[in-house]
Amino acid sequence: MPTLRSSTVSAASFHDCASHTRVTADAQRNLMSLTDQKKQAENRKSRPAGRKRLRAVAPEDEPANEAAKIASGPDVAARPAAVQKAKVRRALLTTLWTEEDLLPLKVKAERLYDQLNQLYKDPPCPLIYQSPFQLLVAVILSAQTTDKKVNEVTPALFELAPDAARMANMEVAEVQELIRQVGLAPTKAKNICNMSKMLMEIHGGVVPQTFEALEQLPGVGHKTASVVICTAFGIPTFPVDTHIHRLAQRWGLTKGKTVEQTEADLKVLLPEEKWNNYHLRFIYFGREHCPAQRHDPSQCPICSWAAVSPYDKLGSSPKKA
Repeated sequence: MPTLRSSTVSAASFHDCASHTRVTADAQRNLMSLTDQKKQAENRKSRPAGRKRLRAVAPEDEPANEAAKIASGPDVAARPAAVQKAKVRRALLTTLWTEEDLLPLKVKAERLYDQLNQLYKDPPCPLIYQSPFQLLVAVILSAQTTDKKVNEVTPALFELAPDAARMANMEVAEVQELIRQVGLAPTKAKNICNMSKMLMEIHGGVVPQTFEALEQLPGVGHKTASVVICTAFGIPTFPVDTHIHRLAQRWGLTKGKTVEQTEADLKVLLPEEKWNNYHLRFIYFGREHCPAQRHDPSQCPICSWAAVSPYDKLGSSPKKA
């Protein structure tokens, strides 16, 4: 009978073998990891620079609609990041006022409204326009520029390009030349041309009536969208710029440090049907009676009773938002 060889392996030998197997497997995994890392690095190098920046800013918000198909310049390509920023800003529109604060403040806000209404019965929009598109262009131009200056340059501009179709066909240099007296003319000219192209390609040349759609357009932020929505379409909004923010702080109508927070605080103090006219009355009163610098509250028809500390003192003014 043949002798069978023992196949028994000592515990030490088995341990050495298992250890060698684990080391080999670990080495293979490390090698695969290095290979994958190299492939990822090569893929990153091959990506367009603009797309990489967009992913870093707002990876979850890259649009899947027609807006993503437009690539008529860096300003248009950067809009996904701007839309994400707009969403963040709108998320801040929650009032800081408590229920205890609201009752006396609503009484004060109604008194202010009545007094402003006596001074300005039917306040017109200070910008001259003939259509929602022209209003949109005028509001874009009005940033860091007086309405008077905007009204001086828009007649010649609208004579050549009264609508989105004709504005989209104009060269940036042509628009810039027509608006050269306005501050930030190069940037505004580029935004107006790109905005017009996007209106034609996505909205058929028609100005949309929602914040989401308007804020996708180059040169259009939350305040610009608010002005267009309430003025062109009569939809209740409460556009707040740095001047309205200053008056609201001076009169104790907001605790906010930003225009978004001020907007939220003001909206809870009056019913919706009064929002649109209230903001225009703010603007006219601020220009005529309530300047930012060297203001004397004792001589102001509203600040003499409505200003809160420390803005009830001579020369004291809230900081810009």
